[in-house]
Amino acid sequence: MAKVRALGTTFTFNTAVIPNLTSIGEVSVSADELDATTLDSLSGYREFLAGFKDSGELTITGYHDGSAAQAGIRTAFGTGAAHATIIKFPDNKTVTFDSFVNGFTIGSADVDGIVGFGATFRITGAVTVS
Repeated sequence: MAKVRALGTTFTFNTAVIPNLTSIGEVSVSADELDATTLDSLSGYREFLAGFKDSGELTITGYHDGSAAQAGIRTAFGTGAAHATIIKFPDNKTVTFDSFVNGFTIGSADVDGIVGFGATFRITGAVTVS
């Protein structure tokens, strides 16, 4: 199978493509485990059932640019509202989900540096990969 370069990957939050990103974190879905072992479990092994699923958090990082898209992330943090979120890879595969902003960073400013920007998104509900 061919490898897919990350260059050209986009991150869209609330219809705005977020510019100047250097990293988009991974989506990591997991499930709780429910211990279903009983006194009738004679195999000597614990038995489990899948519980609630959790789509986790995702972090983006990049460079501060003063754009309306980055300002929109800060505004969304203030409202707490969840919005449609899309990661589109260069091979046209997409990961879609709803998320809300549960943190953002701006700075630091260092000599010979570029002012950074970052945000963390809490994924709510299911993730779709297509």
